[in-house]
Amino acid sequence: MAAAGGVFLAFAVISQAVEATVTPKLGSDFSNFYSITDLGSIEQIPPAYGGITFQPGEPNTLLISGLADTPDAGIYAVEVSRESNNHITGFGIPSFLTQAPGISTGGIDAGLAYSPKADVLFYTSYPDNSIGQIKPGSSSPNKQIDLNTLGFAASTGALNFVPEGFAGAGRLKITSYTSNIFYDTTITPDSSGTYDIATPTRSVQLDGGLDGFFYVKAGNPGFFEDSLVIEEYDNSSVSAYTIDGNGDAIANSRRNFITGLGFHSPTSLTGVMGATIDPVTGDFIFSTFYEGDPSASKIYAVTRGTKSTSVPEPQGVTLLVSMFVLSLGLLRDKIKN
Repeated sequence: MAAAGGVFLAFAVISQAVEATVTPKLGSDFSNFYSITDLGSIEQIPPAYGGITFQPGEPNTLLISGLADTPDAGIYAVEVSRESNNHITGFGIPSFLTQAPGISTGGIDAGLAYSPKADVLFYTSYPDNSIGQIKPGSSSPNKQIDLNTLGFAASTGALNFVPEGFAGAGRLKITSYTSNIFYDTTITPDSSGTYDIATPTRSVQLDGGLDGFFYVKAGNPGFFEDSLVIEEYDNSSVSAYTIDGNGDAIANSRRNFITGLGFHSPTSLTGVMGATIDPVTGDFIFSTFYEGDPSASKIYAVTRGTKSTSVPEPQGVTLLVSMFVLSLGLLRDKIKN
């Protein structure tokens, strides 16, 4: 019994240490305005979670990816449940929407976003450095583009389109997770109902292992200028940048938005992956990647106010969405130093 008790105690200590490392904390510029809610996991979706976004015209339907970064990756649709102030409190039973593999290896990573016309769903794939495009009603990608051929450094992390009302509206932004580069490019319709992607024209060197991102209008609490909120997988954090006249991050404007959203250990790896904005409340929604335990892949909401279940939203707030969802034997070690 003493030995068993020692093992239990050791396990408890390790569990407490892990829990301490994954407790997210808001940055000092934002902690007086926002709170973080752990919405838990969607057990029917296999780990690990990747890109997320809401379905256009269906504000209660969240699209989220499972088996991220594997050839078996897929995108699921799930109805959200809400409380009296419309903040998300839980999730329904998900339905499989479409496959989201890479070109040769890997699968959907942190990027999941609709084109500006909402006619094609785009996703990024890791580690094969590609982008897939899915037309409505398709159960697999209708087009896949090798980003290596266009000069994007391997491998991509996420993508997003700049929303209306921001500088650079309609432009496509793509992050290289591996090289920490924030790219600017455009899309043009092809003859098949999908899009071609142009060679990038501008890039910004950032840091942290760039993954999902979205845009936030000036005037929201803590945001004095139009901004970009972007995940840093390697740092287990989320940062905020002011944007320039092209919708790109200004490198020296970085501020901590959230820290401690993930952890790294010799046997497991988790970090923040998908990012989007709730079109009903303006809450920021993040997904986390976890190699193994479904209950450890989670969804987090960042809400204005100290209690996410009781603070009504201010009238006229214009937070716009832009973004972005193993078989266990196929799960890749997404090593992020």
